[in-house]
Amino acid sequence: MTLVALVLGAALAVVCVLFVARPFLREPDPVEDRLEEPDELERSRLARAEERDRALAALKELEFDHRTGTVSDEDYRLLVGPLRRRAAETLRPFATPGRGKEGATTKGGRELIEIPEQPVPPEPPQVVPEPYPPPGEADLPQPPVIPEPLPEPGTPDRI
Repeated sequence: MTLVALVLGAALAVVCVLFVARPFLREPDPVEDRLEEPDELERSRLARAEERDRALAALKELEFDHRTGTVSDEDYRLLVGPLRRRAAETLRPFATPGRGKEGATTKGGRELIEIPEQPVPPEPPQVVPEPYPPPGEADLPQPPVIPEPLPEPGTPDRI
């Protein structure tokens, strides 16, 4: 009886391994593996997407550098406006004019939204808080004060 169970278990294991390995054992279809050359419309869409990604990455890097203090406030004000305009211009081809959220169409699973065509207003003046003063002696952490243990009752006091 145990020999029959052992043989059935081994056969079941072989069937399971073959079932799992089946996609790796079949011959690949050469037609499925072929990549097609993108057409002119697809190439221009990819170029616009790459330009959009570069513009947004440059804006993000400038914001990070300004927050970490690498870029001064004056340089930040000079650079952020043109970078925002460039990012807005690169995002414009991805929007559909005249359609709101309800009428948005999809292309490639992405929702196309409307970006209104308006002139970019001038940058408002940035209010920069004063930097923190350097720490003084009073600001440094002090070691904790540990009280002396009380003498046990019945022991003479030491002076």
